Amino acid sequence: MTHTRENRVVELTGFATAAEAEVTASMLRSMGVEVSVVNEISSIMLPYINDNRVRLLVNEADLDRAKELLAATPEE
Repeated sequence: MTHTRENRVVELTGFATAAEAEVTASMLRSMGVEVSVVNEISSIMLPYINDNRVRLLVNEADLDRAKELLAATPEE
């Protein structure tokens, strides 16, 4: 099986909490970027495990656009 840029999934970024990840995922989805949230439940149930970040995954073809959208979002 070959992977093309359109169907390969890559990590965009990670968050310490599921809430942060969901807010960002929601923003990206509203801008037309497909996003998958990974480790959401385990970060809540097992918060002290190393590298238990909640990760956002996007199609590689959307990676540059997603990064631009994140960079344009003001931080609190």
